[in-house]
Amino acid sequence: MKTAGAIFFVAVVTFFVTVACKSPILGPKYPIDDLSEYDLVVIANVDHAVHSNEGYQGLETFDLTITKCLKGDIEVGEKISGKAKVEEPHAVCPVHLSEGEDHLLLLTKSIQGYRLSRFSFPVKKGYVYFDDYILQIEKILSSGKDQ
Repeated sequence: MKTAGAIFFVAVVTFFVTVACKSPILGPKYPIDDLSEYDLVVIANVDHAVHSNEGYQGLETFDLTITKCLKGDIEVGEKISGKAKVEEPHAVCPVHLSEGEDHLLLLTKSIQGYRLSRFSFPVKKGYVYFDDYILQIEKILSSGKDQ
């Protein structure tokens, strides 16, 4: 009987975990137009990503190879590592990065290294508006509005 109760408890917790956060549905306009808080805006290939084995299974750490730099002082081909930023979720699901795939990433740099926020809306290459987002970001950056 204890096993059935434990299974029910896990099922209930899993249900609430899956409906508690929302993955943003990004439209044709990239949701961030103030890039001033980000040190790097890059397209990077995910060499390695470690996700939690608990809860939402959010990103913990990552290793990237830069394929294009839109903002920041970093070279194409450079390898960087970082961690997911620890922050209050406010019902926004944690970040998931797919190994071997390119992603548009907005990163901050601190003494502890690069950080990726769930609120920076990472986008995997192949998403319907991916190329449009790159053009929008390049336009923002060329206008000087990211300062």
